[in-house]
Amino acid sequence: MTRPHRQHAATARQDDILELDAFVDAVYLPHVKMRKRSWRVDERITRKRLSPVFGDRRLDGILRGEVENWLHDLAAQGLSPSTCNRNLAVFKSVCSLAMLHGVLPAGQSPCAGVRAFKIHWQRERCLNIAEARRLMRALERSPCAAAAAIRLLLLTGARKSEILKARWENVRLDQRLLTVPLSKSGRPRHILLSDEAVAVLRALPRRPECPWLFPGHAPGKPLSDIFLFWRDLRRTLGLNDIRIHDLRHTFAS
Repeated sequence: MTRPHRQHAATARQDDILELDAFVDAVYLPHVKMRKRSWRVDERITRKRLSPVFGDRRLDGILRGEVENWLHDLAAQGLSPSTCNRNLAVFKSVCSLAMLHGVLPAGQSPCAGVRAFKIHWQRERCLNIAEARRLMRALERSPCAAAAAIRLLLLTGARKSEILKARWENVRLDQRLLTVPLSKSGRPRHILLSDEAVAVLRALPRRPECPWLFPGHAPGKPLSDIFLFWRDLRRTLGLNDIRIHDLRHTFAS
């Protein structure tokens, strides 16, 4: 008598996660949180890129052609080929795990056969002195937190994630140091702060009980992205070919 009841309960639980959003919340995100340091990237992509289009759809009802159209729509919105490919990679990972859990039939991922965009080699682009000064003046005039974050990127050569996820407890203005507890190499990294970088940090407003240099819009979270601000600013300044990562190259040069 108990076995049919257990089978019915298992089927009900599986039915509950057939839709993409439900599967991501119940299975995929818990899975990647245990296995990937960069799991928040997966979370952001599933929330921002997958959910609005496929969130309420059953995974076994999504067609390959729809995934193809979705990928090309991302490119049409102005996302770079590499960014589009990262989004597709997360979608493929979701579907692979869904097949492993029996939510998708084996070999029937809607992402199967969807080809990533070719990435053409891009030369490193650094700002020249005139461009860097023009950019810095524009950033200094802006009251946005994103502007202050970009100033620090240009003044320190830090990675975007290292600045956006920086905590006040890791800032030592007396020693002119910003410590990254866990860098990309897996070890702590110490970033030297110039007079200008220290001035930017001193001018940042501090919220009581908020650990982040750049608090996000969601309570308890850091600022998650600065792309929209950066996109509009570089268009205004005529620096459309400059990427955020190029600021790191500029500092190094």
